[in-house]
Amino acid sequence: MDRRSFLVLSSSALIEVAADWARIEPRHLSQALGGQQIDEELLRWLEQRSGELRTLAAGTHRQVSGLIDAHLNTAIDLITQDRYSSAMGRRLHAVAADLAHRAAWLRFDADRHADAQRHWQAAVHAAHQAGDRDLAAVALSDLGYQATWLSRPADAIKVLEHARSRTRTPAARSLIDVRRARACAVLQDHTGTGRALTSAENELDRMRPQDTPPVVSWMSMADVNADAGRCWLDLGDPGRAGTAIDAGLGALDPRRSRTGAVFLTYRAEGSLRNRDASTAAADARAALDTALASGATRCIDLASALIHRLGDRTEQPMIELGEYARERLVGCPDQQRRRGACRS
Repeated sequence: MDRRSFLVLSSSALIEVAADWARIEPRHLSQALGGQQIDEELLRWLEQRSGELRTLAAGTHRQVSGLIDAHLNTAIDLITQDRYSSAMGRRLHAVAADLAHRAAWLRFDADRHADAQRHWQAAVHAAHQAGDRDLAAVALSDLGYQATWLSRPADAIKVLEHARSRTRTPAARSLIDVRRARACAVLQDHTGTGRALTSAENELDRMRPQDTPPVVSWMSMADVNADAGRCWLDLGDPGRAGTAIDAGLGALDPRRSRTGAVFLTYRAEGSLRNRDASTAAADARAALDTALASGATRCIDLASALIHRLGDRTEQPMIELGEYARERLVGCPDQQRRRGACRS
């Protein structure tokens, strides 16, 4: 058993986190906080660095995790001093929420699921105190997405229902709808999947850049299409899946290497189900290369797990793929040891 996944929240605890947020309004910070203000210049500096680190975290900079943790610890230290006005408090909590949210994703990408959960919970709490409902809802929906990834789709649906209940922007609702569709598809709920995908597209049509918070500014039809393709794969329609995934990959920002690696793995699986061994092998190879370049363990696991399942195939493209993967994964014992550990 992977110790990093051992302390993942139980179903009841995970759903209770979501339910609490959905029903409780933020306390007025002015009732709990007050006194001497912190340094305005330092707070502005933290706010600026938070945005810069969010951008860096989307790339392949391996040092960014330590930088985010250091800035998050600084924000938490300032919060615990309780020496600021209510307005300052909201800004400090907003910084902490943004940093905790990004730290959670870096841990999720490293397959450190329990640690990711703790940071997403912290992000929900801090965003709640800052009055940022969309950031709180997105962080909560990340917990739902993780639940689907860990083969707990029923938990995911309950969490996502709570997350969607208090969103303010169409982009956030579109993201949550896509994630609900993914969970419904795993549960073989054709009707629920279709409704969620339709709602995701409708919400995305209402998205306006000037009204969209940074936490979901990346959301696009590329994401809706590719995740719809994953849904159709789960529901047994590889032809429809391939069309959707191709559309998603064609429109995806090339800087989003982790997402690209996941989508390429989906496409490889779709090609395999269409009995196209040559295309499946090419897509799987591209997925592995992209995943390794991203440095994200969960993406490497996803691609290598698919390649591992193809190990008994006798087609020449599959044999060559296996040889290529063994060469590329030299020096990555963790990925080889944990093949097949996660679900797409």
